[in-house]
Amino acid sequence: MNRTKTFLFFLTLLSAVAPLPLAAQIDEETIQHIDSYVNVNPDSAVILCNNALAQMPAKASSHKSYLLAIRGNAHFTLGDNAAAIADFKASFRAAEEVADTTACVNALSDLGVTYRVNQQTDSALICYKQALAMLQSSDSPDLEASILTSIAVLFANQARLDEAVSFAEKGLEKARLTDDIQTQIYAASSLGSALFLAGHHERGLQTQRYIIGVAEKKGIPRYMLKTYAPIIAMHNRLGHPDSVRYYIDRGNAVLDKVPEASVESIGFLEQSFVILTDMGRYRESLDIQKKILAMQDSRPFIPLDRLWQRIALNYKGLGDIEKMDEAYQTAIAIADSIHQSDINDQISDLNIRYHTAEKELAIANLQAEKSRRDTIIALITAGVIIASLLLIIYLRARRRKIEVENIRARLDGIEQERGRLAHELHDGVCNDLLGIELTLAAGRCDTGELSEMIRTTRNEVRSISHELLPPRFNGLSLTQLIAAYAQKSEGFVSYQPSAGAIDIDPEKSINLYRIIQEWTGNLRHHSTATCATVSLAESEGEITLDITDNGAPFDPSAVTSGGLGLENLNRRVKALQGTLNFFEKNGTNHISVKFFK
Repeated sequence: MNRTKTFLFFLTLLSAVAPLPLAAQIDEETIQHIDSYVNVNPDSAVILCNNALAQMPAKASSHKSYLLAIRGNAHFTLGDNAAAIADFKASFRAAEEVADTTACVNALSDLGVTYRVNQQTDSALICYKQALAMLQSSDSPDLEASILTSIAVLFANQARLDEAVSFAEKGLEKARLTDDIQTQIYAASSLGSALFLAGHHERGLQTQRYIIGVAEKKGIPRYMLKTYAPIIAMHNRLGHPDSVRYYIDRGNAVLDKVPEASVESIGFLEQSFVILTDMGRYRESLDIQKKILAMQDSRPFIPLDRLWQRIALNYKGLGDIEKMDEAYQTAIAIADSIHQSDINDQISDLNIRYHTAEKELAIANLQAEKSRRDTIIALITAGVIIASLLLIIYLRARRRKIEVENIRARLDGIEQERGRLAHELHDGVCNDLLGIELTLAAGRCDTGELSEMIRTTRNEVRSISHELLPPRFNGLSLTQLIAAYAQKSEGFVSYQPSAGAIDIDPEKSINLYRIIQEWTGNLRHHSTATCATVSLAESEGEITLDITDNGAPFDPSAVTSGGLGLENLNRRVKALQGTLNFFEKNGTNHISVKFFK
């Protein structure tokens, strides 16, 4: 709080400590005075209401109902929606006991708005239905404007824009018959947004500019902020960055004068994080979203599933794929819990009831039309559910099939590797040992020759043992592991690393390392090559491995037909979901493997 607000709060606290005279408890002027604190200092409004209610008789009265409604609006302004709902319910019960229709409708309207902000759409509909029924026999344009506008907002939230515009126009027409600025702001701002969403952009902007002028003339920060948020969204969708910045600056100028968890503050913050995301300022946008979610007893105006989708977009922009996936999963879980068809049925029922009274149409015809619509909606809903289930089953089966194929490819690769190593031991090490045995049996004891033969055999065994060992990353990157392999090759393999770091998951890194190991091993033992060069590069998420050698030229078509362990090589490339190509260029043999991370 600033000094002026702090002084006002403590001055109110001191006045609240002293008992109010009995006349003050029932004086309408006193109640209006307390109501004036709701917008400028809601904390003081709560204190004054508590003091007045404590000194009133226990029996119900209209004044008691009004005080409870004032306290509910103060709690709503502070963002304490649970306390606001309790107060509005108590206000309705008190008004109902004394048959005060105006107070009943007022309480139901406030309760419906709070339920709507809480995303309890079904409860909001019940309140609006009951309020409309009570207004049938009364002449209260301000209350009728509030109810009609609230219904328009519900239609807009369900993307039924023509109906939203129709109800909003009727609401503004009723609001202009009153002197209540708050009702006029609510009705005009809702109409401007509905017109814009329905494609009438210029009419929507004109309506919003008009009500901004009304709010600024009144000078109440929360209403000013409430009128800025819709016009920021409009200009952003129209691609007017200068206008967006202009209204954001005007909103920031009054933001600290509005309670943090109020619906006006949250609405403005939501428009701000949408703009920041569009501008690529993902971290700032994410900070605002976390702030909204962390506000105690507050609810974002945007549906929660869409808010989590927006959070996922920011994590995507920041490159945090794991948190992006978590945010999307949260959004999906929330969306699944929304009973869209039930809400549409209730809204349709409300619409039919209203137009039945207004146009005096035949009830039987309306019921038949509703039944037909409900049948169509039920059939469409059932079709969507069945299609969704089939899609989920298909995607799961496809994922399992891919997993099985990958496991089978790995197992086949292991078997091929074992066979290849058996051949290496038989054709290499066993023959070398046989040569040593024959030399000794012949009585040739040339120490130098035997030492050379033993050294060759030892190197062969060590080479095979290195191939048997799985690659150990131990904190090393794939690039560092390949470089270490090249260093151990005694000059046969050279490695040309990429300019930047390449991040590949461990399973794919092992397959890639084995491809390099097996192919260079084949070149060393089964070709005329004296050296091989390995290079690794990344471009737009695609990894390219290129191995060249200076051996005798070969026919690519003959190479791809089999031999030299190519079957095992093909299995590893398949596990990477990549492509394998052989070609000869300028007297140099090439093998190229490409796949996406």
